[in-house]
Amino acid sequence: MELRILEGRVRVLSLAKAGLWLYTHPLLKLLLLPQRTRCKFFSLTETPEDYTIMLDEEGFKGTRALGFVVPALHPS
Repeated sequence: MELRILEGRVRVLSLAKAGLWLYTHPLLKLLLLPQRTRCKFFSLTETPEDYTIMLDEEGFKGTRALGFVVPALHPS
């Protein structure tokens, strides 16, 4: 097994299960049309409460263009 440590930041978004249908189209674009975004890392995980989406910085910047409504976050 090989482990690689990638440079860069990852953003984590939470999506309520009841709201998944609102974001189906943007998620499919992100998954199936990678040329529309410069996102190099994307992960979608289901938890008992919600869906967790992890994106790199470029993917996070492109979420508005894909149709996501992203609340303003305080920089850490």
